Amino acid sequence: MSCAGTVDPILLETSLNDAQNAISEARRMEAEEYATETFSKATRLFEGAQQAQRDGDGILSIELAFWAGMESQVAGAQTRQRIAKNRIDEADAETLRAVIQEMEYKTRAAQVRQLIAEEKTRRALARALRAEQQAIAAHEESIQARKDTQNTLFRTQIQVAIERVNIILDNAKEAGALTYAEDNYRAAKDLVAQASAAVAQGNFEEAKSLATQAENDANKAKIAAVAGASADASESQAAKLEAHTNAKVALAQAQFEIDRAEKVNAFEHAAEVFQRAMTSFEGANIALKRKQYDQAVRLAMQAESSAHDAFSTAEPINRERLAREALEEQIAQAKDTVFRAEEALNEQASAATTLLPVLHERAKTLLSDAKKAIADENYTHAITAAQQSYDRLRAAIEKGKEIEAAEGEILEAATAVSDAETGRTEKGTLIRFSGDLFQQGSSSINPKFFPKIDQLAEVLKTFTDYQVRIEGHSDSSGGIDVNLRLTQRRADAFKKYLAEKCGVPLERMTAIGLGEATPIADNNFQVGRDRNRRIDTILLTREIENQE
Repeated sequence: MSCAGTVDPILLETSLNDAQNAISEARRMEAEEYATETFSKATRLFEGAQQAQRDGDGILSIELAFWAGMESQVAGAQTRQRIAKNRIDEADAETLRAVIQEMEYKTRAAQVRQLIAEEKTRRALARALRAEQQAIAAHEESIQARKDTQNTLFRTQIQVAIERVNIILDNAKEAGALTYAEDNYRAAKDLVAQASAAVAQGNFEEAKSLATQAENDANKAKIAAVAGASADASESQAAKLEAHTNAKVALAQAQFEIDRAEKVNAFEHAAEVFQRAMTSFEGANIALKRKQYDQAVRLAMQAESSAHDAFSTAEPINRERLAREALEEQIAQAKDTVFRAEEALNEQASAATTLLPVLHERAKTLLSDAKKAIADENYTHAITAAQQSYDRLRAAIEKGKEIEAAEGEILEAATAVSDAETGRTEKGTLIRFSGDLFQQGSSSINPKFFPKIDQLAEVLKTFTDYQVRIEGHSDSSGGIDVNLRLTQRRADAFKKYLAEKCGVPLERMTAIGLGEATPIADNNFQVGRDRNRRIDTILLTREIENQE
């Protein structure tokens, strides 16, 4: 890992593999049963590490992977501790090892925190090249962090030692130390209290010395107690332990069935049977506390049976309720989506209808399809169709606003073109020259229009996002074919002038002659014929409509 915070991919992969192996080892030891909460926390941390890796946050991924490994090992330690209680010959040693190992893991966690603090220091030193003042502050923070971490390490190590002594004392007491080795037991307890007080005051060396003395006395008390009590206690203790274990197993099985019943709302759908299970379960726990193990087993089995019956009754009812609620939710969602689409359709349809009628009509068709799907109880299709209708409507409205704004800007700019008509068409924005732009029967542009065409070219070069359509039109004088050819030549001449004289790119422009097919005035009068002889230049602001 560099000072700038990049992560060695091999280190990252190794961290994730170590965490995965730790989780697998804990699972092999049956930690899911004996240390459920800790094991679940380990798996969640590992999933977070994987997500951080996918998100590119290597440092976070390594940290989460480490904690996942730590929690997995803690879960393993807790599992061994639970298993150890079922083994009379190895109970003391195994419990001690598990707790010590758990505390050692906490020590390692503190060491990791120190490494993280040092990493922050390295980053702060790197940033010092850019801001000396920030580096100094970060360095001071790092120094304090190291001090705090070192104190935490000392405290944790001593607490591990104290906890080890307490475990030995607990085992010694259970073995009869108060009867067979009271002096050593009392001395060890006093030393533990003194060591704890020294830790609280920050006197770690004194605390370490006191904890070592306490461990010696505790071991003496345990050895003496075991030796004194082993002869008369072995058979009785084994029987009690077995009875206690059987009662705990029966209670765990009952708890499992009760949890299943609760998940399907058995307290509502099978209230009487479920209450009977809970009453028996509470009685079993009371019997266990009183060490009435046979009664605890009997009541736990009754609780398990009643809870199972409650589950069997409630599960189909709950399943039907969930299905009904899901259907009701789907119906509500379908109707709500249709309502939103209908609201959008009625909200502001003018721009969308005028500027993008095809998108608007498609949205209306989808909305009708959604309504029919609701009538046919096909709610999934109704939701999809209504959502598509809503999306298309919103897109049409937003696109219509964009087109309307763009056309407004073009029309505003076109006011600078002398003697030109402007307006909107179904294809886009129109700028029109008519009259004596060409002599009758000719495709040569009248030179007096050159300055006006230059002004048009400036508009075209300002709005470069749009293709340009140049339409040539004629009056009805002459034959249809003659007029078509003539208007095509005129449109081509107009396009050529814009390209060669004004610098409008040829690839933006399309020229087409339409002859006399689309008059805008009466050809029976000279004024009308003059208007019909025209060149329409159209910026295709609505070209997207033809692509939908």
